Amino acid sequence: MTTLVKSMSDVYDEYMANGDPRVTKWPLMESPGPTFLLVILYVLFVKKIGPAWMMDKKPYDLRYPMFLYNFVLVLTNFYLILESFRILLKPSSKWFCRIDNKNDPDAIRLAELGWWFFFMKFVEFADTIFFVLRKKNKHISTLHVVHHAVVPIAVWGGFRVEPGNYNYFFPLINTIVHTVMYSYYGLAALGPSVQKYLWWKKYLTTFQMIQFVMVFFYVMSLMISNCKVSKFIIYLNTFLAGLFLMMFYDYFQNTYLRNRAIKKQKDLDGKSESVNHVKKDIPHSQQNGFSNHTDRKDH
Repeated sequence: MTTLVKSMSDVYDEYMANGDPRVTKWPLMESPGPTFLLVILYVLFVKKIGPAWMMDKKPYDLRYPMFLYNFVLVLTNFYLILESFRILLKPSSKWFCRIDNKNDPDAIRLAELGWWFFFMKFVEFADTIFFVLRKKNKHISTLHVVHHAVVPIAVWGGFRVEPGNYNYFFPLINTIVHTVMYSYYGLAALGPSVQKYLWWKKYLTTFQMIQFVMVFFYVMSLMISNCKVSKFIIYLNTFLAGLFLMMFYDYFQNTYLRNRAIKKQKDLDGKSESVNHVKKDIPHSQQNGFSNHTDRKDH
């Protein structure tokens, strides 16, 4: 046991020593402690403290705060997208096998955008906090909580050693997805009068799954092209892409495919009951297709 603890301590010390000096002194980046603490507090509040506190209270009407919150997130994510593409679309910029010149202003800017992406993961804790305050506890699914809890930790781990370089891809594609996602939630917050036009929710879930497939293939392409890639980043991105793809697919299957099948079966059962009910009201001779009128006509 002592040997295992020492080995883990050595791995941690080596990992921390390999941190990018440009970001190690940035807020929340010096050690993983603050990130773990915030994640633990988040999980405790949304799973235990919050629901218990709201037990005897009426749900809060947060329609307009939620709309404002989602609107701000849409603008913030859109800004991060524009800034990222401003750098990536330069003639001298590369999308694959990026060589991170630590003195390059564009590389530093990508690192800054990566930090803001990381910070936004804590702001997004409000997604679940709104559920708690509105007593929508059924929406606080395992997928929802795991996603919000794991991503900040994973982003911290990747960002501390590779704040720019090729590690820009997941933040960029996730920011694009979140721009669309928070646009949807912002409109949905306006109530039933708007929600009835939001028919594209299941396509949003599909878009979220596509992002994980894209991340997986991007990481695989880095390996195939023999780029100088951190094995830690490869393993981290592959694990996260696989984990969340499976969890989102399970959600998609349960929410859309299975519910659709259940609804279809209920419709069929309802039609069957309706037919049986009609038959009960029809004379026996007519149920067999031979009414008295028809019998007379045939004779």
